[in-house]
Amino acid sequence: MTGRRRVPWLALGIPLLPFAGAAAVALLRAAHLSLPACPMKARLGIPCITCGLTRCAVALGAGDWARAFHWHPVAVVLCLASPLAIVWDLHRAWRGRPYPDLADSPAARLGVAVLLLGTWLLQIVRGI
Repeated sequence: MTGRRRVPWLALGIPLLPFAGAAAVALLRAAHLSLPACPMKARLGIPCITCGLTRCAVALGAGDWARAFHWHPVAVVLCLASPLAIVWDLHRAWRGRPYPDLADSPAARLGVAVLLLGTWLLQIVRGI
């Protein structure tokens, strides 16, 4: 480890996400445009794995956590966990530690795959 301070990219970026989302929604409204439709759902009739994220972000921007959870539950859980990520990143940067390598564990990879596929199946069943 060097004495050089590391840039806390997560701690800098996560707080900017709500402002970027609010700006995007404001631009859409100012231009009298609606939210874009999912190309996969339009062509195949089933939602993609990220369907509902845009509407979830709009609901979060309006402070409607229940509606946001309806549109994409995983995104809401990640939003709730973001303060932990910010604290971890600031601590990592203060100590001069690099970001850890991505997990090479088959169990971690399987867990992420199950989470993503489970969310996708939930979105399909609910007709999002």
